[in-house]
Amino acid sequence: MPRYGKIVVIKRNGTDGIVFPLTSTSCLFGRKTECDIRMRLPWVSNEHCKIDINENKEAVLTNLSTVNPTQLNGVCFEQPVPLKHGDVLTIIDRSFRFEYPLQPTPKKRRSRSPKDETLQQVAEVELLHKQTSRSKSLGAS
Repeated sequence: MPRYGKIVVIKRNGTDGIVFPLTSTSCLFGRKTECDIRMRLPWVSNEHCKIDINENKEAVLTNLSTVNPTQLNGVCFEQPVPLKHGDVLTIIDRSFRFEYPLQPTPKKRRSRSPKDETLQQVAEVELLHKQTSRSKSLGAS
């Protein structure tokens, strides 16, 4: 299953709580049992907000509640908003942090530097010189 990111519950004391991996292209928050992240508070709308992953694999937050709007980084919004890594969305008094998945770091190919090549060439010349000197001394005796 692809991972589009994760939602981290921020506990009331500010520490990280449960982590919900985003494995589908939509995540619905609300009070309904069909919601992906269900909140059983009477002030939360049946469908409060949702995160959709668009064709560019960007997460977009949409507020679905007119009574108690969702906040993004402490600010209410009306239109769908693209999420950035570390954005905090708040529903009533519950906060969640959005995180994009970690990108695998490419393994560095070890390449020879010009200095390494020069040292190798010097070593080959010295070896060749020793072999030539040895064969000359063997031929002279």
